[in-house]
Amino acid sequence: MKLKEIIRQLRSYRGFTRKSCIGTLARLFSEECKYDDAGWFKVGDMYIVVSSDGITEDLIKDDPFLAGYYSVLVNVNDVVAKGARPIGYAGTISSSSNSTRMNLVKGLREAIRLYDLVLLKMHTHPDTSYDAIDGCVVGVAKNVIPSSTARPSQELIVAIDMNGKAGSKGWVYCFDTTQSKPSSYVKKLIDGMILIAERGLASASRDISAPGLLGSLAMLCESSGVGAIIDLSLIPSPPGVDLETWLKMYPSFGFVLASEKPQDCIRYLKEFGYAASIVGRITNDRRIVVRLNGQEEVFMDLTKESVFS
Repeated sequence: MKLKEIIRQLRSYRGFTRKSCIGTLARLFSEECKYDDAGWFKVGDMYIVVSSDGITEDLIKDDPFLAGYYSVLVNVNDVVAKGARPIGYAGTISSSSNSTRMNLVKGLREAIRLYDLVLLKMHTHPDTSYDAIDGCVVGVAKNVIPSSTARPSQELIVAIDMNGKAGSKGWVYCFDTTQSKPSSYVKKLIDGMILIAERGLASASRDISAPGLLGSLAMLCESSGVGAIIDLSLIPSPPGVDLETWLKMYPSFGFVLASEKPQDCIRYLKEFGYAASIVGRITNDRRIVVRLNGQEEVFMDLTKESVFS
C-alpha cells in the first residue's frame, strides 16, 4: 500500500477523529491546556499523578468484560507514561442491564488484581438509557515526564511490549500483552518507565493510545509545539500484522518518547522488556513528516490544523 493511502486511512480512523472536540471544551477553562495523558501535583517530595478515561460504548456492548478490563489498563498507561507507579482506581458504571454491569465489574476486578491496585471508590447508575464505564487511576512519582516538553533535535523513540497477540472488537484494534500474564510481568514493564523518569532519560513521553501511533505522536508534538520526522520502517512491529493495522492498534504497553540520551533510554527499556528503537527525531517546523521505503508524506501540519479541534 502507498504511504499516501496509509496516511489517509489513519487520518480518517475513528480513534483519531474523535479527539477533535477536545479543544473547544478545553478553551472553556481559563488555564492553558497542555493536552497531557495525566495531571499531577506535588505533595512533599512526591508527585500525585491522576488520569481519567471513558471506554467507548461500542466496546461495552460488544465485550463488557474487556471494557471493564480496559478501563483500568488505559488509565494505568496514562500515569505510567508520566513515570508514575499506579496505586489506586475509582470509577463509575452506568447500565440498566445487570449482565452488562456484572461483566464490567468482572473485567475491572481482573485488571485491578493484575496491576495490584487499591479499589478506591465505585459508583453505579443502574437505570440509564446507555452503557458506560468511566475510570480514574491515581499514581505516585518522584519525577514526572510531561508530554509538552519535547524539543527540536531530540531523538524520537518508540517502545512497545511485543509479547502478545493482535485482535479487534468492532473498530477498536488491540495488541494484548497483559491478559493471562502474572502481576510480576506488568510490574517489570511499569518499573522500566519509572526508571526512565527518575533518571531523566526522556524529556517527553506519551502512551500509544486510541488514535494509534501517529495520532499519539501528533498529540505529543502539539502539546510541545514541535514537529517530528518518523520512519515507519524503524518501528517495532509484530509478525503477521500489516502496517496500516498496526499503526491503529492500542498496545497494552506502548510509548512514544523524546530523548537527548536515546541509547541509555533504549538500553533500559529493553532491559525491562520493551522492544525499543530510535524511529526519528523532533523538529521545529510543527509538521509530522512520515517516511517509508523512499516515500515521504505529511501526516499533519500543526501550523494549520490540530488533533484537538
